[in-house]
Amino acid sequence: MERFLNIILFLSLFAFITLLYEDSISGFFRRVYTVNEQEISKWDYDTMHVIDTPGCKIPNYEAFDISVRGKIQPGNFMNCEGTPNFVRLESTCLKVDRSALQISKYKDSFSFCRVHTIYRPRSGEHHNYFKYINERILTNKSLCLKSDMVRVQCFDKKNVTIYTNFFWIYQKNETFETLCEDRSRKRSENPNITETLSVLLLGVDSTSRLNSQRFLVKTRQALTQKFHSYEFKGQNIIGMDTFHNLVPMLAGKSLLELKKDGKFGNVPMDNFDFIWQEFEEEGYRTLFAEDAAWMAVFDYVKQGFRTFPTYFFNRPWSVAWESARTPCMGGRSEPGAIMEYMTKFVDVYKNKPYLASVFITSLTHDSQTLSAELDEILSVFFNRAFESSAFNNTILFFYGDHGLRYSSTRSTDIGTHEVQSPMFFVTTPKWFSEKYRTIDDNLRRNTHKLTTLYDLHETLRNILNFNGEEVPQYSVHQRGESLFSEVSDTRNCSDVGVPESMCSCSQYKKVNNISLIYRKYNLSDIVVTKLNDLLKNHKAICEHLTLDKTIIVYKDTSKKRLKAFKITIRTSPGKALFEAPVFLDSKTNEHKVGQILRINKYGDQSRCVNDYVLRNYCFCKNQ
Repeated sequence: MERFLNIILFLSLFAFITLLYEDSISGFFRRVYTVNEQEISKWDYDTMHVIDTPGCKIPNYEAFDISVRGKIQPGNFMNCEGTPNFVRLESTCLKVDRSALQISKYKDSFSFCRVHTIYRPRSGEHHNYFKYINERILTNKSLCLKSDMVRVQCFDKKNVTIYTNFFWIYQKNETFETLCEDRSRKRSENPNITETLSVLLLGVDSTSRLNSQRFLVKTRQALTQKFHSYEFKGQNIIGMDTFHNLVPMLAGKSLLELKKDGKFGNVPMDNFDFIWQEFEEEGYRTLFAEDAAWMAVFDYVKQGFRTFPTYFFNRPWSVAWESARTPCMGGRSEPGAIMEYMTKFVDVYKNKPYLASVFITSLTHDSQTLSAELDEILSVFFNRAFESSAFNNTILFFYGDHGLRYSSTRSTDIGTHEVQSPMFFVTTPKWFSEKYRTIDDNLRRNTHKLTTLYDLHETLRNILNFNGEEVPQYSVHQRGESLFSEVSDTRNCSDVGVPESMCSCSQYKKVNNISLIYRKYNLSDIVVTKLNDLLKNHKAICEHLTLDKTIIVYKDTSKKRLKAFKITIRTSPGKALFEAPVFLDSKTNEHKVGQILRINKYGDQSRCVNDYVLRNYCFCKNQ
C-alpha cells in the first residue's frame, strides 16, 4: 500500500513539474518574441477556429504552439550601422559628413567623392538596363542634385575606393505635378466621387499571420496601438509564389486570365494592364518599388517592364545597388533605404492623392533570420508616419504574399497552415471609420471571413470610385468582393479562386497507415507520373523523376463521393519534396492531381529551365 501511495505521489509531482515547465517555457518564448501582452489577449486562444463560417472553418493555431516552439529562433539584425556613412543627404543635396570621417580610419587619408547619376530612359530599354552618367565631384561644399537616383563613391589620397552608397532622392517634377492637379480637378467635378483617398500597398515576402506575431512585434504594436487597423484572420493565398498572388491584386486576374498560356518569360510586362494606370488617370501619383532586383516580382525569369509602369519607379536604382554586391551601404540595408525614401514620399503627399506599391523581399524570402531587421525598419517607418500625420488621408494595406515555404516548421500542421495564411492588415484614418460606420462595421466583420487578394483588388476599385456608404452589393458570390462591403460568410475556396491544395478551410486528417493507402490507391506513383508529364517537353534537359519516399498522407474528412488526399513525397534524383492533392472518384475510380507544390528549395538544380513554374520540378541533367 505504501509503495502504491509513493507511486501516486511521484506521478502527481511529475505532472505538476511538467505543467510548471511548460508554463515557464511558454512564458520564456513570449518574453523573447513578444512585448505586448495586450495583443496576446486578442489572439483568442480559447476558441477552436479563427474562422468559423458556414463556408469555411480554419483552426486557431497558436504562434508558439509546442509543435513548433523548438524550431523557432529569434530574428537577427544585419548590423548595417557598422558600415561607414561618410555622405549625408539633406533634402536634395549631398554633403560630406566630416564628423563621421574624423572618427574613422580615413580621417587623414580622405580625398574626394564622385557622384554619378543612375540613368535609364523611361521607355525603350531592357528591364536590367542602367548606366552611370553626369559625373560630379563632391568635396567640402554641398552638392545639390536634380537626379533622383545616384551612386556616390569616395576615395583616399591613393585613389582607392573607401566608400560606396546609392541614394534614391525625392525630386519634385513640376510638369508631372501640374498634370496630376489637372486630372484631380476633373475628378473633383464628378458628383459620384465623394472622397479621394491615397493608397499604400506595403507587402512583405513569405510572412504569415503567425510569423508576424512572432517576429514583427514592434510593427504590429505601431499598427494596432497608433492607427485604426483591422487584422484579417482568414486571408488565404491564391498561388504559391509572389507573382501568382500579386497579379490578382494588381490586375484582378489569374495568371491564365492575364495570358492564356501562363508563360511570361518571353513578353514584357508592359503588355498587361495593372490598376495603377487607372489611378494615374484620376490624378494620383503612382509609385512601384522593390528590393532584391534579381528576384523582383515582374523580373525573375521574366522580361520586366520596358517602360516605367508608374511615375516613381526604383528599379534602375535597385539593379545598381545589387551590382555593388554588398548588403549594407551607408549604414542601412536596401529595404532600409527604400523605406527612408517612403518616409519622405508619404509626408510630401499626405494631402495629395497617391497609389504606392512597395514590396520587400530580401529580409524574409528564404528564412526569418533577419526578421528583427525588418521589424525595426517597418516600425520606424510607421511611427514616423504617425508623428507626421502622414496617413490622415491614406488607406494602408499591409500584407504578406504567402507564408514561409521552406522552413523547419513546414513539416508540421501549423507550418502547412502558415504557408496558406499570409498576414493582412487594413488601416484607415480614424475620421474615415467614424464617418462611414457601415464600412467600419463591414471591415470588422470581414476580419473573420475567408478573404484573398482578389478582394483587395476590388477594394482598390471601390476606393477609386468611392461614393460614401454606397458600397458594392453582391447578390451572388463573386471571386473578389470589396472589403468595404460585407463579404459572404458562405464563400468557400472554390468561390474565391483558391485551389484545393492551398485552401486553409480544408479539413485534413493524418493517415497513420501509409502502406495501406499506398496499396489501395497508389497515390505516390500518381503524383510522380503527373510530375513527369509536366516535364515531358523538357526531357532533353530534365531527368526522369522516380519515387524515393512517401513522407506523409492526409485525408480530407469533409469529402464523400470524391475522396481527397494531400500527399507529400520525395523524388529522385535531387531529393525534391513535393506536396499535392489527389482526388479519387469512388464510383468511377478516376483520379485527378491538383497543383503540385515544391516545398523545399530547388537552388541550382533547375537552372537549365527558364520557365519559372517548371523550375520547381526539373532536376537538370547537366548538374
